Amino acid sequence: MRKLALSAIGAATVAAACVFSTAPASGAAIVQHPDDTFCFFEPGDVPGVDVFFPAACTIVTTDSGVTNIVAKGDLPEGYSLSRTFVGYAPCFGETGRIVATVSGKVSITCHFQP
Repeated sequence: MRKLALSAIGAATVAAACVFSTAPASGAAIVQHPDDTFCFFEPGDVPGVDVFFPAACTIVTTDSGVTNIVAKGDLPEGYSLSRTFVGYAPCFGETGRIVATVSGKVSITCHFQP
């Protein structure tokens, strides 16, 4: 698999660093980024898809410092899969997971421990 685009995860992580420093003392801080220009998948993230396409990112951190970043999107028009794709994704030294379904839904999840 080609190197996963860190654009969706990279942009979210930069934003997360700012948000986490102001997270509440207890509970989880949740930040959603619905702006299509904030997060996106790059060509090659999903095999056979050779274009950029938008994603919506959600960043969740807990008071214990555990952080999850999830980017979700839909395959661009004109692209489809004959079977669900599940692969590993590099997440700044950690390993994440990318899933693209035959229905056209794509998600990547990165999990960070403090």
